[in-house]
Amino acid sequence: MVGVTCLVLVALLGSGIDYGRARADQATLDTALDAAVLAAAQAMRLADAQGLSDAKARKAGREAGVAAFRSFAADTIAATGAEAAFTITLKGRNVTVNGTYAADTRTTVLQMIQIPKMHLTGQSAANVELSVQIDIYLLIDVSGSMAIGATQADIQALEANIGCAFACHDGVSVNGTALDGYQWAKANGIKLRLQEMNEGILDFVKWLQAQPNVAKRVRIAIYAFSTTLTKVLDVTSDLSRVASNLPQAPSTSGEHDGATLWAESLAQFTPLVGSAGDGITAPRKLVMIATDGVQDPGRYWTWATWMRPSVTAANPDACAGLKVVNAASKQAVSVGIIHTPYLAMPWDWGFAETLGQPSQIGGGGTRLDDVPRQLKACATSPDLYIDATKTASIGQAMRNVFASFAQVRLTK
Repeated sequence: MVGVTCLVLVALLGSGIDYGRARADQATLDTALDAAVLAAAQAMRLADAQGLSDAKARKAGREAGVAAFRSFAADTIAATGAEAAFTITLKGRNVTVNGTYAADTRTTVLQMIQIPKMHLTGQSAANVELSVQIDIYLLIDVSGSMAIGATQADIQALEANIGCAFACHDGVSVNGTALDGYQWAKANGIKLRLQEMNEGILDFVKWLQAQPNVAKRVRIAIYAFSTTLTKVLDVTSDLSRVASNLPQAPSTSGEHDGATLWAESLAQFTPLVGSAGDGITAPRKLVMIATDGVQDPGRYWTWATWMRPSVTAANPDACAGLKVVNAASKQAVSVGIIHTPYLAMPWDWGFAETLGQPSQIGGGGTRLDDVPRQLKACATSPDLYIDATKTASIGQAMRNVFASFAQVRLTK
């Protein structure tokens, strides 16, 4: 009886030791698997950001999972022969990583009763959202006012040579040449506001191309507005096309041509942009409007004195249609403003009779002071309004708007 009892007690004690060892092995392997599925998910995100195909991203995820599992539980794996497997499912832009393992803890005492090992299994899962899809719509002001000199020095050079701060693109020859003001400025190396704008677009696109997630997830479109709205570049993921699809010249100036029909242009533009998606099933959308923020009916205000009050700050109500929340995605198009402000020209009679006149919105100051107030109201949020004169370049201003949009709306 004592012998039998001792045998049972030893068996029980041995099984407790074997069971404890198995529990410790399982805890180690469970922790390693948790770390491994997270590593696999992050590897998927990185591979996607680098523009790899879904198949290559899945491969990278599985390899990262296996490597992490082995790293976190090397000794236990050696002792148990544990093997991990990972299944990666991609639905829309959401990734689910499922990991499992199988292992065997070798017994000692339990071998006496023909139990040489204890089988262990475990599973874990992780989810991650890949970079979202974004459509960027650039709406560029190409009205006659964009033929103003880009800097004070450029304005002074125009004043000194053609007697006007604007290099009017109107076919009227200057300085006894066959060139109009715009053509003369271009031939003599005077930079105009529209040229500065185009340089900014190229700078911004070059920066986008350097971002690892752009190759698969960001598209761009370019529209220009003046008297009419013009599509310059349809929405495309081929950012190399931008350089050859920029607004080439300010609108021809005339009695009605070269006007800045802000409200009318935005009314046409809004349905072309459409509604915003969630970034997974349909793109999120960012509109960047680059403008001096002044609406005017055309040159006839120069003689039609009753039209001078129409040369005024852009009305932010025109932006409201873009910002309507899509019921399906719960998202609205985000509106960013790149403000390229007029430089005050109190010596110019036209400026004095229009933008130099008292505020029309009750904010104090002049109509020129109304412009930033109105444009800020057009932007979706204060951080999406940028005064381009306070940044290193227009390209930097565009980068700042995009970065604010991404930081606030894309981070999970």
